[in-house]
Amino acid sequence: MELFSSLAYIKLQMKRLIVLFGFAAVCLLTVRTLPVSAAENPPLVVAEGRTIVAFFPPVSDAELQKDADTNEALADFRLYATHVREPLKNAGIEFHELYAQSFRVRVGKAVTTFRPAKADIGYYLVVPGKKPRIEYGVLTDTDLLRVANDYFGTQAKVKVVR
Repeated sequence: MELFSSLAYIKLQMKRLIVLFGFAAVCLLTVRTLPVSAAENPPLVVAEGRTIVAFFPPVSDAELQKDADTNEALADFRLYATHVREPLKNAGIEFHELYAQSFRVRVGKAVTTFRPAKADIGYYLVVPGKKPRIEYGVLTDTDLLRVANDYFGTQAKVKVVR
């Protein structure tokens, strides 16, 4: 009888241990996955040479319908981005168009997270060995190409082709 009682006690302890491990596993998995999904990394741009990142916050169709100014700004932003893409490419300047609240830029081994300070729309110009230049607001194609020439130097002479 004593042997039976000891086996029952061991079985009960084993069940408790299994439940405890199961509970711990669920807790660890929950804690481990929540921060990952809540804090997704912003997009990464690798700047190996002359690079421009055009940034605009993500907006929904509903937001665009409610706000005519944002809708117009987005339309202009996209239009001018389309116009500068080819001249920049021909000048050896990489052009990225991002729709994000922030983004990361890797220059060499250094990675910097950029969060717009003055406005949610603008342009981030960077080249290895030089401090980035940030222009806020929507720039026309002509203005963006002028800024690119100023920042990158005379080797980047570009003209608007329409």
